[in-house]
Amino acid sequence: MGRKISLLFGASNSLAKWLKADLPRLPTLAGKQAGVNTLKLDSTTMCWQAHIIDNQYKSYEKTIIVCEANSRFNFFIPVTTSLTLDELTNLLTMGWQAMLAETLESYQLIPRSEIAMLLSDLSDTAFNVEWVKNTDLSINGHISDAGLWVEQILREQSVSELSVQQATELATYLNTSVKRITNKVTKRKEKVIPVEKLLAYCQRLVLGDGAKANIVSFEDCKNK
Repeated sequence: MGRKISLLFGASNSLAKWLKADLPRLPTLAGKQAGVNTLKLDSTTMCWQAHIIDNQYKSYEKTIIVCEANSRFNFFIPVTTSLTLDELTNLLTMGWQAMLAETLESYQLIPRSEIAMLLSDLSDTAFNVEWVKNTDLSINGHISDAGLWVEQILREQSVSELSVQQATELATYLNTSVKRITNKVTKRKEKVIPVEKLLAYCQRLVLGDGAKANIVSFEDCKNK
């Protein structure tokens, strides 16, 4: 068995309500607003912000949008039926790894053999899953933008829900596009490509803090 990693999911108020789940909140510092804490990740904690949107106004079909706190790596889960917290946990735990593998496979950031090895290492990792009701405002804008992409695709394709292929293609596009995020240490804006940043983070998670990410940048891939 590999390292033990905490997997923290922050559910927005709307997602917690849809799940009918009574979730705890993160501790709030004095004078700070409750429920809008910054998700704190480290060498043993991976954090994801999760939200749900109606595909149309009060529609039965919905889309769950999930964004990793460090890299802003997104993926989508179309839903047309209610889910329990345990069911959603299983979907998210498997979904982010599958989406990472799909993106790496499509853009060849590392060889297939290394993708397989990374997935094997992740499967050997003991993930301790925790849920809180929280909206990280630093991530919220990226989730809102992703929601606008979902709405645009549904409108242009005249469909009521994303297909698995559409969800995968949209996530792949967003995860290989340059994002601007604020570095929580330097407080400065920096440009990142989500799949590259998540890959490097996962390699450190499974190999230890001293590991160096062996990746080819997306720009290099485009120039091949």
